[in-house]
Amino acid sequence: MNIVLVDEHQLLTDALQNLLVLMPEVDDVGTYIDGKEFLAHRSNNPPDILIMDLMMNGLNGLELLDVCRARFPKEMKVIILSAVADVQTIKHTIRRGANSFLSKSTTFQEFKESILQVSAGKQYIGRSIRDNLINSVFTDEQVVLHLSPREKEVLQKVCSGRTIKEIAYDLKLSAHTVQYYHRSVMDKLKVKRTTDLIVYAMQHGLYIPEMK
Repeated sequence: MNIVLVDEHQLLTDALQNLLVLMPEVDDVGTYIDGKEFLAHRSNNPPDILIMDLMMNGLNGLELLDVCRARFPKEMKVIILSAVADVQTIKHTIRRGANSFLSKSTTFQEFKESILQVSAGKQYIGRSIRDNLINSVFTDEQVVLHLSPREKEVLQKVCSGRTIKEIAYDLKLSAHTVQYYHRSVMDKLKVKRTTDLIVYAMQHGLYIPEMK
């Protein structure tokens, strides 16, 4: 298989390259320091597996992931190897098309296992972050089940920056009614301020902001 590493930390990519070429399943390993360089050189020759960081200068990891999913065949697998491994980021990245997510604290043995699993058409979440992700899923489901459909609508619009009056206009409700739903959501999520509500929703995957 052909692999490409994209990470601005060249010492890391060089080290991983030297280790990956020792795997019998690997034919070639290329390295690039950012997404633009990768796209400039490999747009017409995408690898079997792209392994990349999220935090990069210029074109960040999520932006590169979006470009890859729009431009390249689904056969090209994407593994995220990142120091940023909070639950919200993991969910957001998987939803946008990543096949695997690993923390940079993972072992090389698990790194190889992830590559083999993804190459076989499976998805892989690193062991060190798997439990947190599973616990979050159960927590989120419990929270969502306690919100009515209208409360979910109001939550989404509040998080997107809409005012009470704007939400009332959008949903064809009175401002008083929207205010009631807003307060009800805050009570159920046990927060006291709108800013805390937005942070909670984002941290628990209840609201995913659109990337420009």
